[in-house]
Amino acid sequence: MQLHDFLTGVLLAEAVILGAGLSLILGHAVFERVRAARLRPAVRVSIDTLARVLGGDPECPALPRLPLDKAIEVVAQATRSVDDVGRARLAELPAYAELAQRSARWCTSARWPRRLQGVRLLLILGAGEATFPRLLDDPRPEVRSAAAAGAANHPSPHVTARLVRMLSDEALACRITAQGALIRMGSHAVPALISHLAEEAPASLATVLRIASRVHDSTLTGPALAHRHHSDPAVRAAVAQVIASGGGTDGVEALEGSLTDPAAAVRATAADGLGGMGHWPSSPLLAERLGDPAWEVRRAAGLALARLGTPGQLYLQRALHSTDRFAQDMARQVLDRASPGYRAPEPVTPEEFADNKQEIT
Repeated sequence: MQLHDFLTGVLLAEAVILGAGLSLILGHAVFERVRAARLRPAVRVSIDTLARVLGGDPECPALPRLPLDKAIEVVAQATRSVDDVGRARLAELPAYAELAQRSARWCTSARWPRRLQGVRLLLILGAGEATFPRLLDDPRPEVRSAAAAGAANHPSPHVTARLVRMLSDEALACRITAQGALIRMGSHAVPALISHLAEEAPASLATVLRIASRVHDSTLTGPALAHRHHSDPAVRAAVAQVIASGGGTDGVEALEGSLTDPAAAVRATAADGLGGMGHWPSSPLLAERLGDPAWEVRRAAGLALARLGTPGQLYLQRALHSTDRFAQDMARQVLDRASPGYRAPEPVTPEEFADNKQEIT
């Protein structure tokens, strides 16, 4: 009986706890529903007032007082797709300025969740130009990452240099956010990237070069070329990407030289870059890569020739009669894709290339 009484007591206690939990959940839901209904008129007035402010109406009524969460919700909805002119108009509102001051105070809190909340509110408001740079060195990676996202909207030499250093951050979220921020900054990030590439042993070199290739600035070609003989194939491939993205002819010779790089990834990147630049004088060198031992290089060379127009088409047609089975097959696939009645080619097995002495990799 004692065991039975004990189990009965446990079940009753669990039932009471479960009932209390459900009551709290339902009570909270009812409270939020009633609260939302009570605040709905004020929220609508606030949204209408903010819309009039963004429209340039000089005579707008004052915003009604709202709880903090509802005020943030209204401002977030209003600033979802606002340009700098609209944000300047919103900044003149006392309620907007009050939110900005509150979020700036949160960013100085000793508790990191509060600092993170402050950063996110500044992101919503489009403010924080003076706050984000300081938080890029916050001890918490969550705060650093959020600050990096906000700093992208306020580029400065200090911010761009700090974001480049963040590419070596121990936290993955910080590294990824820093990459996106630098790419968003575009030309504003170029001086910091050039300065980093000029260092004797730059950290995260391949990552920096890949970011430079996304910026599409020809001034990055020279600093990138200094690393074209790096021992890491990933760095050499990234250098080829930077050269191709620059759009000039300064690095064409380096790209052509990369077609014979020992690493297949570098050869493929160089072939793709020459095709993207439309440098048709490189057609003979690309045609030689149609017989490359690596499939990705053959594919990149074939597609590059197809993008070079008539000169590339002539070399593809010539490859159809080559004694190299690899070159024949890739040329046929590329030309089939370019024709209106394209049909996917039959899969090619290694046995079909038994008479070819090249190694399949």
